[in-house]
Amino acid sequence: NRDGFGSTADYAADYVTFLANAASERRLSIGLKNAGDIVPNVLSLMQWEVNEQCEVNAECHLFQPFISAGKPVFHIEYPSSAPNVDQATISQICGDQTAAGFSTVTKNLNLDDWVIAC
Repeated sequence: NRDGFGSTADYAADYVTFLANAASERRLSIGLKNAGDIVPNVLSLMQWEVNEQCEVNAECHLFQPFISAGKPVFHIEYPSSAPNVDQATISQICGDQTAAGFSTVTKNLNLDDWVIAC
């Protein structure tokens, strides 16, 4: 995503590395949010990953290295029909093999208490 600062993937990876080192010094865990393009550069520094809409954006495969490394991936999809989501949509989201191993939930953009967990 464009950030308005002209950042590159290398810059983003450097910044995430800085944050990971700062977290480690404070004995805090740190994870990556979205940013699939920098996964190869920062996977060893992250303890988990949160992504939104990787199925809709055809990006779930970018986060499989977390699963291969034994690290959790927390995955959220926001179907436009939420909270009136039909079973076919839930089956598609929950059955997406590119998100195999992810902890997947379906939410609405209001971010209220409505949720469907896979």
